[in-house]
Amino acid sequence: MLNRRYIRIKVLQALYSFYYDEAKDMALKEKDLIKSIDNIYSLYVYLMVLLKEIRRQAERIIEERKKKHLPSADDLNPNLKFVSNTIFRMLADSKQLTAEVKKRSISWQEDDSPIIKELFRNISGSAEYAAYMNEPEVSFEADRQFMSRIYKKFMSENESLKHHLFEKNIHWAGDYVLANLSVVKTIEGADEKGGLQLMPVFKEDDDKDFMLDLYRKTIMSDTDNIKLISHKMSNWEPDRLASIDFLLLKMAITELMNFPAIPVKVTLNEYIEISKLYSSPKSNSFINGILDAIVQDLNKKKKILKTGRGLLE
Repeated sequence: MLNRRYIRIKVLQALYSFYYDEAKDMALKEKDLIKSIDNIYSLYVYLMVLLKEIRRQAERIIEERKKKHLPSADDLNPNLKFVSNTIFRMLADSKQLTAEVKKRSISWQEDDSPIIKELFRNISGSAEYAAYMNEPEVSFEADRQFMSRIYKKFMSENESLKHHLFEKNIHWAGDYVLANLSVVKTIEGADEKGGLQLMPVFKEDDDKDFMLDLYRKTIMSDTDNIKLISHKMSNWEPDRLASIDFLLLKMAITELMNFPAIPVKVTLNEYIEISKLYSSPKSNSFINGILDAIVQDLNKKKKILKTGRGLLE
């Protein structure tokens, strides 16, 4: 779910919080970092459960129509193709999802039912829904494609849903895009035989270790990192450097010197790209220049040690 760039961004946010908090409580900010990652996964699970609630809403409407004073033939014999969609069944059968829901105490039952009704109303009134319901052929692939399509079109960008989620947890606003992409990937990755598998929090087994090591070692190497940066900034005091740029440089130097399996070019490219997202328009070229100069010096002193052929360059 979380790639290395996203992890670096989360570490950047945690370091920013650490350095600009008078308490300078390294352990507390580390706990906050771990919690922020867990919050992303809770949002992901919350959105997966939302799909189950859409099905539940469809089933409620079917039952209500059957109980009408003068039900029509369609009311008594409804088209069940939507509620029978294979992805819905896989969600209902998922032990992973059930376990995560229980662990995180996630429930839409206590939330705003108007949102569920609005989402289903938008879906059921669409041309995509009509075409799907009227297609006589039934297949897993058609079910999967339809579910992916309606999620992306009618759920992921629904303003009422976003407003509700961001009120529930203000931190979810920054992670909403990632959580939505993860839901879509989960749907599209479902297999007719293997079922539907939730994505893990981290893509690789060692990603959590990478995250915590980068956070801890950047703080522990602070004095040395400042010296390296200062030497490459003639006539410019470090405290005049934009705070985000300074943090990105510290993180990049820490990564260059402490993670032998990560190629130098990867590290440089990652922090330059992150600066484009979180700093000023000219920051990427500035960071690139400073890091290039620092890398040259560190190489001369043999302080950048990489394992594997071609990782140094």
